[in-house]
Amino acid sequence: MNTAETESLLKQVQVLGTEVREVVKAHLELAGMEARRAGESFVRMIALSIIAAGLTLTAWALFVTAAVIAVVSGGYLSLTLALVIVAVVHLGAAFYIVRDIKRRSRNLMFAITNSNL
Repeated sequence: MNTAETESLLKQVQVLGTEVREVVKAHLELAGMEARRAGESFVRMIALSIIAAGLTLTAWALFVTAAVIAVVSGGYLSLTLALVIVAVVHLGAAFYIVRDIKRRSRNLMFAITNSNL
């Protein structure tokens, strides 16, 4: 190889290095923009989920209130007894849900993986 060929090859390697850096830079910028977009979407999803949960709870409370009013107006139960029944049913449901959450939380520990380490 002569000097001209060596210089030409060196120049091509330098150009290739520059192009690779530019491509990597472009990909990193794109990944950054997509990460920002994903983060913004995640925050919006959480906010909308909280709003939807609030609206659902409000609707549930109104349905329960309407049922209590209907039962009391019909003379089937006193207001106090109707409210106690509603409270007991809700506490029972909450207890069941919490128990199920605790049972499922054991799956978060990676017990089999940890035992194999």
